[in-house]
Amino acid sequence: MPPMSRRPNHPLRSLTDQEREALQAISRSLTEPAAHVARAKELLSVAEGISFTEAAKRAGRKSGDAVCKLVARFNLFGLSTLETRYDLPPL
Repeated sequence: MPPMSRRPNHPLRSLTDQEREALQAISRSLTEPAAHVARAKELLSVAEGISFTEAAKRAGRKSGDAVCKLVARFNLFGLSTLETRYDLPPL
């Protein structure tokens, strides 16, 4: 049996139509920075109900904890969360 995923501390808020469209466009982009593409893919996966760990794997990343932090920041700051985290205020 696969390990149970822990309950998210910060569930993703509902995406607006504009946010979903922007995330989908970024996730398919060949010109956006790779980190932005990965973050967009992670957020879209979580919006589909995928666990943080699986969302990280789908985006080519390893850490479900990083996705948890990304979701918490997205809930507060929206699409600007795709930018480098050092540009955002701390949680």
